[in-house]
Amino acid sequence: MNRILADLPMLAPMLYVPADRPDLVAVLEGQRELGVCSIAVCLEDAVRPDSRKKAARQLRRALTRANGMPRPVFIRPADADALEWMLDHLPMDRIAGFILPKATVHAIHLWTEKCFGLHTILPILETREALDPVGRRELAQACAAHPPVIPGARIGANDLFALLGGLRRPAGRTIYETPVGRVIDGLLEVFSAQGVKLCAPVCDRFGDLSTLEREVEEDIHRGLFAKTAIHPTQVQAIWKAYQPLPAEIGEARQILDPDAPAVFGSDGGMLEPACHGEWARRLIHRAELHRAAGLPSTTCLTTDQGRDPAREADPVP
Repeated sequence: MNRILADLPMLAPMLYVPADRPDLVAVLEGQRELGVCSIAVCLEDAVRPDSRKKAARQLRRALTRANGMPRPVFIRPADADALEWMLDHLPMDRIAGFILPKATVHAIHLWTEKCFGLHTILPILETREALDPVGRRELAQACAAHPPVIPGARIGANDLFALLGGLRRPAGRTIYETPVGRVIDGLLEVFSAQGVKLCAPVCDRFGDLSTLEREVEEDIHRGLFAKTAIHPTQVQAIWKAYQPLPAEIGEARQILDPDAPAVFGSDGGMLEPACHGEWARRLIHRAELHRAAGLPSTTCLTTDQGRDPAREADPVP
């Protein structure tokens, strides 16, 4: 994988897949057209507690049997004990890292210790600490204490909704039109201060792409990428939204021009290389990633916890 594509897990959407899918080998091998994404194989919320051990053994077989894996694959164990089993039994050379669900400060330090600093860990911010200003700061400091093992953290929207009085995202509203939006902005403040990247949360209304597109636009304005997806149609919509506009690329190149003035105007706006340089560099990097990865088509693969057509009949031709 080249330098540009190596950044996929922190820029492209991450598609969640239950570990007990009967076609897991085909998913891992890239036989299912999912779009440009990384894969998160879940053994926590997406799998019944009484089925997790069986699903873990199925995952081990799938990783061993898969003939080539074109996407980065992350594993989401249910807890620290499950992580230990996986470190002992899974082919670690085939795994990009682990996702730490319901991350706490203690769990972040514990998981990095169990992995001996050898494996990437992506904590998910979805506990009460994420709701508390002091807790947020402590979570950010814990993540920042383990570079490059922890390249960033993910935001867990549905668990945060549950903690805010048993709420659920209303239909037709972006996350930023709900109480969780304020939590995200609070997390951005403290994690940015520690230099830790944050990844955007899931939109579980996978049948409403118009709201998803509005939400992704707000994600981008906040510097959030690698949005969690639960359906390939979401992957495609998110990936397209991440592609910079030609006008943005033009402005970024003007900003990065070594002969650019200290301050200058463009299309009715002020450009200031000293302030806007980082924005320009990240935008150009996104454009390079799109050119390197392309925009493949997508078909249906759902990881919804309710009715899953893919569990009943294979929808992929």
